Amino acid sequence: MSVASRPRGVDEDARIRDVRIVVPARDEERTLETCLTALTAAMDALGRAQRDFHVRAHVVLVLDSCRDSSLEIAKRAADRDPRIHLIERAHGSVGRARRDGVRTALTLSTAHSGDTPFELHTAWIASTDADSVVPRDWLVGQLEFADDGADLLLGTVLLARSGDPRDTELETRWLEDYVFEEGHPHIHAANLGIRASTYLQAGEYPPLREHEDVELTSAVRRLGGVVRSSARHPVVTSARTTGRTPGGFAMFLSRLCGEEQTPRENQETTIVRSIR
Repeated sequence: MSVASRPRGVDEDARIRDVRIVVPARDEERTLETCLTALTAAMDALGRAQRDFHVRAHVVLVLDSCRDSSLEIAKRAADRDPRIHLIERAHGSVGRARRDGVRTALTLSTAHSGDTPFELHTAWIASTDADSVVPRDWLVGQLEFADDGADLLLGTVLLARSGDPRDTELETRWLEDYVFEEGHPHIHAANLGIRASTYLQAGEYPPLREHEDVELTSAVRRLGGVVRSSARHPVVTSARTTGRTPGGFAMFLSRLCGEEQTPRENQETTIVRSIR
């Protein structure tokens, strides 16, 4: 059934039964362990949620061109939790890394005796970043929207606090223009979820070095998919101003810090990061 023809609202045959969390990582040794610990807690919370069937959840971590100790940290996490799966790539491209991660995630074999089969329309792809920390109820919240008919869910982010006065100033400037409310205009791959069948119909993540999340959202809208935006479950993400891509979120924060620029003057980046 296409996203354009599927009715909105709870459909028992379309309730999410499988969750795949995809996380790209490139030299994230400082934040990766905290990221994976939070994802484990979110999967555990989903397992304890009051649902009338078990939801199978797995993480695929894509280690892309890592030169630090990220792989060793990831291996220790995977040894502790078999739901965490690792793949290595040398793309140097977050769009290609996310796309490969999703492709791997959708091929994971999770069937056990008595389980329902894996189906794309009942599978949900959750997206975050290796420098980000999801809240414990992140997956539970995403599935509430999915079971209510959402094909794509766009969440919000908070900046991690370091105690550095410069970060406090940055956060103040950031909050001047940021919208924390239902129906917000922001798009962050650090806090995004999409139905697997919709994802494939939309053409997957494009193999871009940046803004792959914006392009995917545009494709879903063109399909007529149900796109929801919520501020209920924000993800805490790094406030670093030197990032892994030339025009990504870190660059946006760096430009926001410039004396010559205010948040309201930064229209180009606002347009890139948001669809209004």
